Amino acid sequence: MGGRAARASAILFLLTAMSARADSHIIDSPTAMVPAHGEMRLEIGAGPEGSVLTGVRVGLFERMSFGLSYGMQEVLGRGDIEVNPRPGIQFHALLLDEPNLPAIGFGYDSQGHGRWLDGKDRYERKSPGFYAVGTQNLLVTSYQILTSVSGGLGYSLEPNRQAIDFFAGMTQQFGRGLAMLVDYDLSLDDDGGIDANRGYLDVGMQWRFGSGNHLRFLLRDLLGNYQGSGKIARELNFYYLVRL
Repeated sequence: MGGRAARASAILFLLTAMSARADSHIIDSPTAMVPAHGEMRLEIGAGPEGSVLTGVRVGLFERMSFGLSYGMQEVLGRGDIEVNPRPGIQFHALLLDEPNLPAIGFGYDSQGHGRWLDGKDRYERKSPGFYAVGTQNLLVTSYQILTSVSGGLGYSLEPNRQAIDFFAGMTQQFGRGLAMLVDYDLSLDDDGGIDANRGYLDVGMQWRFGSGNHLRFLLRDLLGNYQGSGKIARELNFYYLVRL
């Protein structure tokens, strides 16, 4: 536990010491950025066990966004469809967005990932809950590469998870449309006995096309942290941007 806490502190220090506009999320972890005023982002993701997670986020007043999400399992499969007991709610505010400084934001997100565990009244992977995050965008002009780096802390309200957690992630772009995504959640706050205390490491490839639309292929839990499965999960996510 102490080693992971030290790594979290080092990650946050590097991120604040280290700006194109980043997405509102890397994979699961939020960035400081929000959709522009009047933009609506529709999201749909398909993953293991026929799971489908849909959502919508709307940009308000340039520095605020609001969203709703809802998930089900066995949508594509043979068993009975299992629905999440309640929708997820998202709110985000951008506090600071100045040139050459990290952008700072805070928000709330009640949407977790994986199955809903009735016996524990929570998701397999926690919802972020309340969080604060910093994002720095770095432009390496000699290679024409734009890299976005984020990190922050959160406090989930789900059972077995009421403690401070840390997360970090990065986006590495290759040209205009292709990007690699890396997300790491230390999962310091999970004492539910269903993880291996390694944290959740996710990676993905993103193809951006059109005007803000993108497709993502994700590999989740590369460290085998979730003991209920122990295998890497594959997901396909699609995001569609609408300007109102």
